[in-house]
Amino acid sequence: MSRACRIGATRIDLSELIKRGALAVLSVLAVLLPILRVSFVSESDDVVLGDFQLLGGAAYLLPAAFLCGLATVIIDRMRGHARFVDMAGLIVALAAVSRAAYSLGSSLMHDAAAVDAPSQGLEQLAQVSLSYGGIPLLLVLFGAFWQLRKSWRS
Repeated sequence: MSRACRIGATRIDLSELIKRGALAVLSVLAVLLPILRVSFVSESDDVVLGDFQLLGGAAYLLPAAFLCGLATVIIDRMRGHARFVDMAGLIVALAAVSRAAYSLGSSLMHDAAAVDAPSQGLEQLAQVSLSYGGIPLLLVLFGAFWQLRKSWRS
């Protein structure tokens, strides 16, 4: 059972507001927190979604899509577009996860090839691993699937 309140003539579903608000916050965290950790022999660096190696400037479409999804709860005229907003959020989240997985996989393949080739020096070896920012990104991905499934059913 969902609770609803009225602000003027607008009916706001509080449970939907909380769900979409949580997705918006997680999407902002996914963009701000580092997704990958790149460790060379002598130093390590963090990679965020906004870096050129992953999504670049398109990473900011992720919070924009979920903030628009939050607006569909509050603004009456946007409710008809909630399905398309949810679909856009899911597409951007899938692109972010697939690009991070591709970067992780390609670096692991490169590391395996570098270990097999003894002619390359140790300074060219790099390890790429998931960082703590991957958790909000995966939660956003699963939340986007859930939200899109729910919005297409209603």
